[in-house]
Amino acid sequence: MNRTIHYDVQDAVNSAAFIFYRPENEKVSSKVFYSPAAMDILTRVEASRKKGRETSPDISLLCDKWKKLMDKKYEEIGRESEEKPEQACFIDVIKSQKRLYAVRGTVLSDSSHNLNPDEWPHLFILDRTYSDQANIAKSFRKWHLNKREQEIVQLLLDDHSNKEIAEELKLSCNTIKGYMKLLMRKLDVNSRAGIISKLFYFNDINVNYS
Repeated sequence: MNRTIHYDVQDAVNSAAFIFYRPENEKVSSKVFYSPAAMDILTRVEASRKKGRETSPDISLLCDKWKKLMDKKYEEIGRESEEKPEQACFIDVIKSQKRLYAVRGTVLSDSSHNLNPDEWPHLFILDRTYSDQANIAKSFRKWHLNKREQEIVQLLLDDHSNKEIAEELKLSCNTIKGYMKLLMRKLDVNSRAGIISKLFYFNDINVNYS
């Protein structure tokens, strides 16, 4: 029996969380196109930051930040400025309400001879991640985190600020800042998002592509 599978491209676009971004240059202003799913995620990120008050996120500002993170990442791994990245790379982690999303970025342009690298269009993909307790425990063992470091990372996963972590653990903000620096040094990263990515995104965290 023959079966016909109907594939609705518009449904696929609506359900995928992605953002197309073309940086601003001397001739044209920046251009942003995003899927409804991406807008929904980022709106909930803003609502979390504003304590439940929904506001429209500044997606252009986020894309500019992510582009700079990509530029820095490629610079750190020794890529030449004219070389086009070959695949999407992890650049950030965002929290949308209680869900965690990994941000991956890739450059879309094949016109390396006609365009300055700063003008290449970018595609950012937001992947929901799932970090279960087994994977968390495995990461803690792998990186030899002590009890206090584990407590701080758990609160970091819940998107707590340094001040909130200090209050929760009854420590000073300076002490928490010290622990953050130690964690970054131990994991060889330079940001809070880097701590999360090194411990979980690159260590058996499951990404949902559905």
